[in-house]
Amino acid sequence: MKKLIPGVIALAVLSGAALLTAAYQSITTPVPREDALIFNVDPGMTLSEVARGLEDHGVVRHAILFEFVARYKGVEHGINAGRYEIEAYMDPGQILSMLTEGRIAANRINVPEGLTIPETARTLRAKIGIDSTAFVHRSADPAVVRSLGIDASTLEGYLYPATYNMYPDMTVDDILKQMTSRYLQTITAEYRNRAEELGYSIHEIVTLASIIEQEAMVDDEREVISGVFHNRLRRGIRLEADPTVQYGIGRPNMRLYQKHLSDPSPYNTYVHDGLPPGPICSPGMASIHAALYPREVPYLFFVARGDGTHIFSTTNREHNRARALVKSQRN
Repeated sequence: MKKLIPGVIALAVLSGAALLTAAYQSITTPVPREDALIFNVDPGMTLSEVARGLEDHGVVRHAILFEFVARYKGVEHGINAGRYEIEAYMDPGQILSMLTEGRIAANRINVPEGLTIPETARTLRAKIGIDSTAFVHRSADPAVVRSLGIDASTLEGYLYPATYNMYPDMTVDDILKQMTSRYLQTITAEYRNRAEELGYSIHEIVTLASIIEQEAMVDDEREVISGVFHNRLRRGIRLEADPTVQYGIGRPNMRLYQKHLSDPSPYNTYVHDGLPPGPICSPGMASIHAALYPREVPYLFFVARGDGTHIFSTTNREHNRARALVKSQRN
């Protein structure tokens, strides 16, 4: 065996040291960027493919040095598949740590006010691919509902509308817990005391709020519409709210005809006195607040103008005139 010449050994050591120095500088120096970047690591991608992808996206300078450091640290097989959000301040070393720790980026999902359980399920299926059938089924499972601390037969009305961070590995039950937890946070001691002061349970308040949510198109009218419903409830007048009929039929926002107003559903407030058995959608905070703090108004009726606002009336005669006016304006 030939002996290595000392100079050759020194050169090799120097070359190795230079490589480590270059790799260190490459891995600890951020590449200047202004915005965060979403980077996907697909299942089965190799370290080399990930490194090249990062270089192509301009978040590491040299794919080969990124790969070298990953192998030097022994994490070449530890990169997790997923969707990652690479912030502008991150250097390649932080990026490598994120990929190996599997800190997958959240999906920012907005769930708007006024959705039913099936509508919420379809929204989440479209945005993050959940099993919508399982979502609906679990939302109606009494054991699931009780385990989440909700005093109702289903989660209708209790899947709080908000913007959520949802992750790819979340289960249906994880999402239900996340959404109902947000609801429980909104019902403060003040709100519970106010409901008791009004003579209603929280479930009844959420039910009323859900009807207000469907009726009010303009924020300024929420408390007025709430005042109308409170007046009718106090006087024993049926609410006669179209959205409750639509919900009972199972077709929210459908066009109603006279024949629908006699539908026997327990949610039909043209047929049954008082509030329906439960919420007809998930109300937002504005509607919950309006249900608890109605405006003092003399009105007992309102009719939609068609532009999102309503005409409010005190007597049935005024209401009939308002209905005739709206009808003439539509024709």
